[in-house]
Amino acid sequence: MPLTMNVNEAKTHFSSLVSEVEKNMVAFTIMRYGRPVARLVPLESPRRSFKPIPGLAGKIKVKCDLFDDSSSDWEACDASATA
Repeated sequence: MPLTMNVNEAKTHFSSLVSEVEKNMVAFTIMRYGRPVARLVPLESPRRSFKPIPGLAGKIKVKCDLFDDSSSDWEACDASATA
């Protein structure tokens, strides 16, 4: 899919454009009469903040990102937890 398109094309394929932006973190420029008028860009994902559970603060240590879906990191996480 091209990264620039006219308004009519963007309107016709809007749902697929949003899916593409969400999955692949790409930006699209929307043109009117050959001039850029708008951009569809991905939002930065918000940083997660963690609050300690009362009574457990300081007793549990996490040595990796538990929310990372990459399978190779899970094996590395598992290995570092036992080390």
